[in-house]
Amino acid sequence: MKIEKRLLHSQFQDWLNVRVARHLETQAAKFAAVSSAERAEPIQIKAHPSDADMVHA
Repeated sequence: MKIEKRLLHSQFQDWLNVRVARHLETQAAKFAAVSSAERAEPIQIKAHPSDADMVHA
């Protein structure tokens, strides 16, 4: 019985690893499809005269 449990556990782990790998491949493909220029968001940094030692983004 112990061997059967180990075999079943091993089969489940293999199946789960395959599912996770497929999911990560899909996510990586979606992420790679978007160019880095489209992902980047420009930010503006301003220093206010009243609190010049503070930087606001």
